[in-house]
Amino acid sequence: MASFTSLSLLLCISLFLSYSLAEDDTITYNFEVSYITASPLGVPQQVIAINGKFPGPVINVTTNNNVEVNVRNKLDEELLMTWDGVQQRRTSWQDGVLGTTCPIPPKWNWTYNFQVKDQIGSFFYFPSLNFQRASGGFGGIIINNRAVIPIPFATPHGDIPIMIGDWYTSNHTALRRTLNGGKDLGMPDGVLINGKGPYRYNDSLVPEDIDYLTIDVHPGKTYRLRVSNVGISTSLNFRIQGHNLLLAETEGSYTVQQNYTSLDIHVGQTYSFLLTTDQNASTDYYIVASARFVNESVWRRVTGVGILRYSNSKGKASGPLPEAPQDQFDKTFSMNQARSIRFVRGS
Repeated sequence: MASFTSLSLLLCISLFLSYSLAEDDTITYNFEVSYITASPLGVPQQVIAINGKFPGPVINVTTNNNVEVNVRNKLDEELLMTWDGVQQRRTSWQDGVLGTTCPIPPKWNWTYNFQVKDQIGSFFYFPSLNFQRASGGFGGIIINNRAVIPIPFATPHGDIPIMIGDWYTSNHTALRRTLNGGKDLGMPDGVLINGKGPYRYNDSLVPEDIDYLTIDVHPGKTYRLRVSNVGISTSLNFRIQGHNLLLAETEGSYTVQQNYTSLDIHVGQTYSFLLTTDQNASTDYYIVASARFVNESVWRRVTGVGILRYSNSKGKASGPLPEAPQDQFDKTFSMNQARSIRFVRGS
C-alpha cells in the first residue's frame, strides 16, 4: 500500500512538472525596426514601423512564458525597446531603458530575453530613446491566463488591442529639436487609433482620403477591447457611440466590473473593456478618442474617430460625435473616475 501511495505521488509530481515546463515555453518574435513613409493625417511623413507595419505586431504570450524578441535596428540612430508594465524580476537589464540597457547601434541587433512569470493583462511596448515614440514603433502586449486559471468573465468572442495616442505631422527628430530649443510642442495635429487617422465625420475638420480604423463585429456578442494610450503628452477620453464599456482589467489586475459611457485614459495607461454588441444595426457607430483638458474647438480638431461596424449594418455612421465630458477643464471628473475603479481581490 505504501509503495502504491509513493508511486502515485511520484506520478502526480511528474505530471505537475511536465505541465509546468510546458507552461514555460519560449515564445520568439523578430522585430525589424525601420522607417516607412505613411500619411495617417493626410500628410506624408516618416514613421517608425516594425516589420513594415505601424503599429507593430502584438506580443501575445501566456503567464510564465519566456519571451525572446530579436530586434534589428535599421534606423539611422540608436534604439532601445521597452516593455511597459512587464515586471523585469532579476532581469532589469532587459527592460530597454537607458541606464539599465545599452542602446542598439544602427545596423545592429539585440535579443531581449525575459519571463512574464505570474503576470496577466494588457500592456504595450515602445522605443524609449530620442523621443522615437512620437514617430511610432509601438505595439500591444497581451499576457493570457494559464488554462488552469479561469478569467473572471465569459470568454469573449474576440480580443481586440486598440492603440490610441496624440500625433504630430512632424517626425520625432524635428519635435526633439523643438524641445531641445526650449519651446513647447503645442497641441498635436490629431489623434490616431491603431495608427490610422479619423473617419471623415465632418468635412471641414477631416480631409478626404484618410485611412481610418474599422472594427467588424457580430451582433449579440461580447468582445474584449484592450485600449492603450501610447501618445506622448495628451490625455484622451475614449467612448463608443451608443455602447457601454464594461471595465474588466487594467494593467495586470482584474477589476470589479463597472459600466462607463466613456473613460479618460492618460498617457501610458491601458484598460480592458468588455463591449457587448447589443444595439440595432441601422447604422455603423463612431469610436472616439478625443483630447481632454482643452476647449471644445480644440478637442474636436484633436480627435481620433474609427468605426464599429456590425456584420448586418444597414448604413454608414453620420451626424455629430458622442459628446465628451461636459467640462473639458474639469479634472475632478477624471479623478473621480480613477477613484471609482476597484480591483478584484487576489488578481
